[in-house]
Amino acid sequence: MASLEPFWLGQALLEAGAITGEQLASARQLWRQNPRQSFASVLEFLGLAGPRELAGLTADHHGLPLAGLSEQTLDRAAVRLLPLATARQKCLLPYRQSEGRLHLAVEDPAAYTVQQARRDFPGCEVCLHVAPRREILAWLEEAWRDPGGPANANEAFAALVRAAAAERATDLHLEPRENSLEVRQRIDGRLVHRSYVAADLREPLLQAAKLAGRMDIAERRLPQDGQGSLLVGGRHYHLRFSSLPAVAGESIVIRIIDEQAGLRSFADMGLLPADEAQLRALLELPNGLVYVTGPTGSGKTTLLHSMLHNLPASRRHQLKIITLEDPVEIRHPRYFLQINVDDRVGRTFGEVLRHVLRHDPDVVMVGETRDRTTAEITLRAALAGRLCFSTLHTNDALGAVARLTDIGLDPLMLASALRGAIAQRLVRRPCPDCRRPHPQRDLFRQRFGAMLDPAAPADFVAAEAGRACPLCRGRGYHGRTTLIEVCPLGGLERLIAERAPAAAFQAALRARGGRTLFEDGARKAGLGLTTMEEVYAAVDAPDRLL
Repeated sequence: MASLEPFWLGQALLEAGAITGEQLASARQLWRQNPRQSFASVLEFLGLAGPRELAGLTADHHGLPLAGLSEQTLDRAAVRLLPLATARQKCLLPYRQSEGRLHLAVEDPAAYTVQQARRDFPGCEVCLHVAPRREILAWLEEAWRDPGGPANANEAFAALVRAAAAERATDLHLEPRENSLEVRQRIDGRLVHRSYVAADLREPLLQAAKLAGRMDIAERRLPQDGQGSLLVGGRHYHLRFSSLPAVAGESIVIRIIDEQAGLRSFADMGLLPADEAQLRALLELPNGLVYVTGPTGSGKTTLLHSMLHNLPASRRHQLKIITLEDPVEIRHPRYFLQINVDDRVGRTFGEVLRHVLRHDPDVVMVGETRDRTTAEITLRAALAGRLCFSTLHTNDALGAVARLTDIGLDPLMLASALRGAIAQRLVRRPCPDCRRPHPQRDLFRQRFGAMLDPAAPADFVAAEAGRACPLCRGRGYHGRTTLIEVCPLGGLERLIAERAPAAAFQAALRARGGRTLFEDGARKAGLGLTTMEEVYAAVDAPDRLL
């Protein structure tokens, strides 16, 4: 019963260092004001824990597995064994039947027990799994959705976004053609055609998209921006809309942002242990300036969010962390104060940053250094004892040093504050079902032997496209990984102050065991994490063997 609600979840978070004793006491006080709700919902409401984190703790506490809910694992026939209203009331999802067993996803095994499951599903061997409440309810709605197709343009547009999110697309493109509307998705960095929409349905669909983005549907002559959101399979997606008038009609691009995308571990991003150790060393610094560099779409913002998310747990509770972004894409409700920058109303990075420094921050993330003003204020903040992160558009990590001095920063001041520079690229992973040995693997082993991991056998692979593969849909690739170049600049103050050439920096970093982007790519290709074709396409190479 609710009155007997235990506080073990809060205690588990406290022991893990995720919350403080003061935060736990405040959560208990809030729960006592309304004991009908679960304590888990209070923790989530306060931003002290995420739904997946709470589900994992609940599963461990009861000795049950987490439910792996996805479009592939969802058995709609199993879901419909229980009426929708009853399943909603009990927050219960029968999601799979296999080998005579019925797998049930529940929020709280103490509230819905195996005994109750046997009464609801007589004659079935039931297996309980744990899942977050909102995922259970979202998959219930998905499973009961009318299979007859969308009834109107609004539902048709929502179906396009859901399909794109299910494909892991980062962008949905609605592009007007002379007699139709082409629908394309950007998957793993590549645009993929999906369908054509007939001319008579084009305008209603575009209007539905503009309504979803809260844009002016009457304005068709000027570009517009908008925002929206959608819940897909229990995951919350933030949508950024951009419309652009073209000759054949309005083109609309929808950026699909998974709000959990930046909350990943370094290992999940594809970083090798040596690079992870260098990043964690930068995060342990009490002050200084760290830049992440790369072209648009190289994952700079995602890396910065992951770095902030991976700040030592023992420090996060004691830090005032403020981010300035244009716009905020990945939400961190628990630890960060996030601010949207908007040049149109004068809320520029430089202007807002001046005010941010009056709020006594310990860590500041500036989404992008666009001008000298922003660079100078960020530099002064680092010299005043803050740990500052930002991004620059340069081809490699050391390009950050040259760019900052070129825009007018004092090399002596920069040498006192700059602690590290990081370059990143995103490359595709070969599909596990479509990978095959690369025909030039022997040549790669010979040419790149010094760059490869000596503890692992070289495994250069190629991605075979065109197969009828349900995972990659014939593209040969599925998912992306990171190529990274980490340059800790501590101890190189003299080189920075003297504006030494890049060759001097490279020699100093190589003496410390540093690797370039290409060398990191060759090593990861040798581990089978990507292909040499992807490495050559993403970074400048000393020579080409393809």
